[in-house]
Amino acid sequence: MKHAVHASIVLRARRFAARLGLVLAWGIAVCPAARAAAGQDASLLPRPGLQALQSSTMQAPEPQSAMSSLPPPRELKWGLLLSAALPGAGEYYAGHMNRALAFGTVEAGIWISYATFKVQEDLRSDRAIEYAVAVAGAVPPAPGDGIADDDYFAAMAQFQRSEGQGQWNEFVRRRARDTGEVVGVEYTGDAAWAWPSEDHFVRYRDIRKSQLEAEDNATNMLAVAIVNRIASMVDVFQAMRSDAKQREELQQGFGLHLRLGHTPREPLACLLLQRRF
Repeated sequence: MKHAVHASIVLRARRFAARLGLVLAWGIAVCPAARAAAGQDASLLPRPGLQALQSSTMQAPEPQSAMSSLPPPRELKWGLLLSAALPGAGEYYAGHMNRALAFGTVEAGIWISYATFKVQEDLRSDRAIEYAVAVAGAVPPAPGDGIADDDYFAAMAQFQRSEGQGQWNEFVRRRARDTGEVVGVEYTGDAAWAWPSEDHFVRYRDIRKSQLEAEDNATNMLAVAIVNRIASMVDVFQAMRSDAKQREELQQGFGLHLRLGHTPREPLACLLLQRRF
């Protein structure tokens, strides 16, 4: 009886060992093939949390470059050309009415000032000529005579007389003799002048000085007009770039956005809290 029980136990143990051997053999044969098909060892695979982090990082959008916030080249070109021709026109083309009004007002003021200074220059020139003719006996200007030109009246503001020691004609002759430099022509006969007193001479010089100041101011207005065009071109570039950046921010979603007013009825600037749905 004991031998039969022992034999039964031995037989069951052998069967269990045989089945266990088959299972181990299948595992040894299948698992390396599965790892080879996956292309990596299972021990090197990231954990589920790390996999989620990697997938979210890979799917995150790349940051946009600075060039993506620039306006279309054609619109930018027309805006710059219009601002170069007439400050404020480029802002109007871009839809910024407040900026267009500001630059247009400055441009109008520049040309009004230029015209004012030119009128002052002409009036003071006429006044200086009339004073020189009436007091110093100068020749009134006549078209085509070539005598009473601006050099003639400028010489009258430098010397009290045309003839005499240390006066204009001697100055011209001495410079031509000593240095060979031609500083002007000699004025004799009817073209000769003589201021009756030092006070009259100083008064004439003051009138000529105010004339030259008006001329300089008119020239400065032309320089200011050039500066205004450059400033308008820079402003158009900044405005169109800001508009392009705002459109991109609106497409990105929730956030605070600074919006500048385009028309006089709108506020100059407002801060908006927007959310894309």
